[in-house]
Amino acid sequence: MASTSLEQGSRDVSGMRLLLLYVLCFALVVFYVNMFQFWAWVSRELGPGFLRNALPIIVTVSVLAVISLRFISRVNRGYRISLLFLGLGIVGTLLALAIPDPRYPIKRIHVAEYIILSFLVRYTLSHRLQGAVLTLFTILTTLLFGVHDEMLQGLHSLRYYGWRDIIVNGTAGLSGALLGHGLFCCERFVGSGKADAPGWKDSLPLLGLYILLFAAVGWQAASLFGQRGEQISYLSLLPLTGVSLAIFVFYPGVALDSRRQHGLQAVLWLAVTLLVYPLLANFAGLEFI
Repeated sequence: MASTSLEQGSRDVSGMRLLLLYVLCFALVVFYVNMFQFWAWVSRELGPGFLRNALPIIVTVSVLAVISLRFISRVNRGYRISLLFLGLGIVGTLLALAIPDPRYPIKRIHVAEYIILSFLVRYTLSHRLQGAVLTLFTILTTLLFGVHDEMLQGLHSLRYYGWRDIIVNGTAGLSGALLGHGLFCCERFVGSGKADAPGWKDSLPLLGLYILLFAAVGWQAASLFGQRGEQISYLSLLPLTGVSLAIFVFYPGVALDSRRQHGLQAVLWLAVTLLVYPLLANFAGLEFI
């Protein structure tokens, strides 16, 4: 094994390029939302029986097979890997496959999709973060993209908003992040060779606000599930709005400085933009279902 897994010589990227990478991540989420009709069509064509139930599992295993080939290739080139985290990633994948409603086996396709998304998220974040911090924010960011996925479905004419799918998306994203960590995927030197530490290590109040931020995201996700097909109450949006404003007011650098606190910035903006969907439903007269 090589003494280092870092891909030396990598250059830092501009804020605009990073923004485009996040747009690409979101575009992949939109693509997933609109691909469900295709997968449902394939499922109907296969008819009832083994093949229809096995299709999402076959796709997921294919994704894992590609990752395994990448794993073998990296080992042969002298990169170090972590079998522990690779094993945890596979366990997470199996858990994610077990969560969807068995009456709708096609929903297991989310697992393969969010493993792929987690690797793109990891690549994007790796331009500012490294190591365990990179993996942590890959998990959090992919989870928030999974919430965006379901919010989009709530506004989609042929889709439905569901809390179980958020759990599937998050669990699959977690498994992908663990696989990426086990492969030391996208590890690189940034600038001087050390990734900037996020602000929460030095600020307990900021850490507390981020805990509240995720609690507010959970509250909004749960509240909207109970308001499907109705006018959405603005009271259900107050916790996320209030915590987000507090972070903007007391820690403006988190929202604006993409170099020193990039993971925190990405999480904040992905959380804040979750307010768009219920507001759009109310003001544009769209039905959230």
